[in-house]
Amino acid sequence: MKANFIIPIIISIVLGGVCGKLVFDQYQLKEEVFNEESGVYFLQQGVYSNEASMQENTKNLSSKVYVVEDGKYYVYVGITKDVTNAKKIKDLYEGKGYSIYQKELPVSNYEFINNLEQYDILLANATKDEEIQSVLNVILASYEETVLSS
Repeated sequence: MKANFIIPIIISIVLGGVCGKLVFDQYQLKEEVFNEESGVYFLQQGVYSNEASMQENTKNLSSKVYVVEDGKYYVYVGITKDVTNAKKIKDLYEGKGYSIYQKELPVSNYEFINNLEQYDILLANATKDEEIQSVLNVILASYEETVLSS
């Protein structure tokens, strides 16, 4: 009668060990979810030497965010982590007659990166210009709120 209990116990222990090793190995292979800095594509409309010039040349843009670095005003019309979305944004603005420069910059704000990944899903599914523009408005507002204001 004892032999009837020993075999299932041994099989359970072996299966538990194998399953545990598989789970542990998968855990070891996972990449970090978030690095300290994450590369993000910024779609730049232009660089201006003063605020008045920047305001005058971008008054027709429905959504934009600007960053002042070294006394120059950098105007961005889109931000994404996905290169396909970057092309979609660039095509949208170039179709309206703007010259757009794409550059990759590091962003270390975890909250913004997390939000951007969700917005990128929406942006990838957007097909109409109005839908794309709507998602861009939210992304740029999120960038201003979480990154520029901190």
